[in-house]
Order: sequence, then C-alpha cells, then structure tokens
Amino acid sequence: MEQKAIYDLLAGHLGEHAIAWHEGEIEPWAEIAPEGINPACVFLRDDQRLDFNQLMCLSGIDWDGFDEAGKGKSLGILGYTDEGAPEASDRVAEGDFGVVYHLYSHGQRHKFTLRVRVARSVAAVPTVSEVWPTAAWHEREAWDLVGITFTGHADLRRMLLEESWEGHPLRKDYVMPASWEGVPMDGRPYAVNPFPATEPEPKGDSTPPAEA
Repeated sequence: MEQKAIYDLLAGHLGEHAIAWHEGEIEPWAEIAPEGINPACVFLRDDQRLDFNQLMCLSGIDWDGFDEAGKGKSLGILGYTDEGAPEASDRVAEGDFGVVYHLYSHGQRHKFTLRVRVARSVAAVPTVSEVWPTAAWHEREAWDLVGITFTGHADLRRMLLEESWEGHPLRKDYVMPASWEGVPMDGRPYAVNPFPATEPEPKGDSTPPAEA
C-alpha cells in the first residue's frame, strides 16, 4: 500500500492526534501527537490491511539548532579544545526532542515512518514496548543517550553507560565531564602517540670483506 494511503487510514482512526503528513526529501513520515503514539502503533499493527508486525528502529532526536520549519541553523556542537579539555558553553538549548519509529510489514511488504515531537521541558513519550517488545531495548538506548523518558516502560535504565553517569551524551548541549570516577576524560592526550618516531641508529658496515 502507498504510504500516503496508509496515513489516510491512520488519520481516520486517530482523529486530531494525527497532525500532518510530510513528504520529506529523504523519506515521507506521519507526524503524530505524543498522546496518540500508542493507539497509532496498535492500529498499524492490528489492522489486517496494514499488518506492521515489526518495529525496525526507534531513534531519539535532539532538534536543538533547527527552526520551526525544520531547517538547520548555525550551531557549534561541543567537543574538545585544542588542548584536549572538554569545551563548555553558555548556550542554553531550546529545541524540541523527537522520536522516530520505522515500521515494516512482512506480510504486506510495505514500510511506514512515524514521528512525535515534544518540548524539551517535557522530554517524555509513552512507551510502545507493549505493542512491539523490541521497543523496550530501543527506548532504553534513547533514554540513555538523549534523555527521553518513555512513560510506562517497565525497566527504563541505562543501556550503554554506567548508571552513575551524569547526563545524556547525544544531547546537543551536553558537556563532557573532565573526569569520571577518577578517569580523566580529556581528548587530546589519548590521540597523541606517546612513542614518537626516532631516527634509527646507524648500523655498521655490512659489506662483506673482499676476497684475497
């Protein structure tokens, strides 16, 4: 089924929770209100015409640095100084967060993409782990790295980082700590070769002696 036709079916089911259909340059997607994401996913999974039985991927997004039209603005991403120290900035992030859901139907052989958008001050979206159990892993990763809370998740905790880690490294205003549990987090010293090349020592004359 064509993706726009899928959206029309979904919009008829969701009503006001279906916000818009977008013909993106890379892929089209359906924009759904956060409170509508769970009923949207149940409908897309259970309607036999759609049969989206697989969540291929779920990704958290930090839209800081994008205007209302979704176009990028000039924004320096924090990294390391030339001396290897973590950069700091007075900039306060203001952009929204988002979650993208890529779906696939093995029976119908079609794909579909959903997106939700929430204010940075909210940073919470209902879990869809009861619709597709694999979402539990994806949502944990999005929480760990971007800091989006998935309400109703049965076990929302760190997945890649230690539980004691502070902050969420894929947020665009994230500042790397100078150290973590006594381990220095500077960048440059670890990129410099501690064993610089040296001139080889001269070797003796290896020419065999001439025969008498």
